[in-house]
Amino acid sequence: MTPTLIRSIAVPIGLFATVFVLAQEPAPPDDADAVFTSEVRLVEVSANVSDRHGNPIPNLDRARFRVLDNGKPQEITAFEGVDERVSCALVMDVTESMDAFLPVLKNAVVRFADELRDEEEVGVYTFNSTVRMAQPFTTDKRLIKQAVLQARARGDTALFDAVSSVSRDLQLRKGKKAMVLFTDGADNASMLTAPGASRRARLSGIPIYAIAEGAALTDPKLMETLKTLAADSGGTVFRLDRPGDIDGVFSAIVRDLRNTYLLGWKLPEGAGHAYRTVRISVTGVQGARIRAREGYAPN
Repeated sequence: MTPTLIRSIAVPIGLFATVFVLAQEPAPPDDADAVFTSEVRLVEVSANVSDRHGNPIPNLDRARFRVLDNGKPQEITAFEGVDERVSCALVMDVTESMDAFLPVLKNAVVRFADELRDEEEVGVYTFNSTVRMAQPFTTDKRLIKQAVLQARARGDTALFDAVSSVSRDLQLRKGKKAMVLFTDGADNASMLTAPGASRRARLSGIPIYAIAEGAALTDPKLMETLKTLAADSGGTVFRLDRPGDIDGVFSAIVRDLRNTYLLGWKLPEGAGHAYRTVRISVTGVQGARIRAREGYAPN
């Protein structure tokens, strides 16, 4: 008797859960139908690997990576290399404080879109006092550019709420993903606090590439907030001291996206709900530097 395999997918915070249901063909009337269920929950972590000089190390396979979850080795059961496409959320601060810089940003983002591979999917978000999806995820660069060029600056800033909302959207997407966030770091309209936004970033595990401009460059507290958001997610922050530097920043982000690995392993039994540390290493590469989130909290 050949069983029928039915596969369904659910995505909780910071984890990828797959439920397999195996249903047998109908049995004779005097036998009860047999249904077997099991649950496999995978922890997913994005990782960038570079040499001691900061140059990306491409073409590493699954066997080169080692994972410690709360200090214990784990078998990597899911893996995506650098050739797999990335879903990228482009999140633009379009508040009044960004008005003077917005034309420069628009032109740079148009060029950024041209640098992405044809198969990369980009979703465009804008935020002021609320967050708006200006363009659903697409590979059509014409639509991406159109959404960016139509952005207008107005209103207050709900940065932390925007980070949380976009993180939730990205978690629903399969495979590698990242958030590119452009902001001056000021927040005067969010319901969520800075620690709350950092917690959401840490739980989602989606790398945030934060580009700091304006007030964040002169206010150490704002800059520290952006650094924490990025670091907790396994991403990084860039200072945009001169408008002319923005093309170089976007090029660095594109290079980083093209050298991202995705590692997944089974959630250890009895993991509970407490925060767990993660340590990732690679073999055979002397002086390798790895940037990835340093932990997660099961749900």
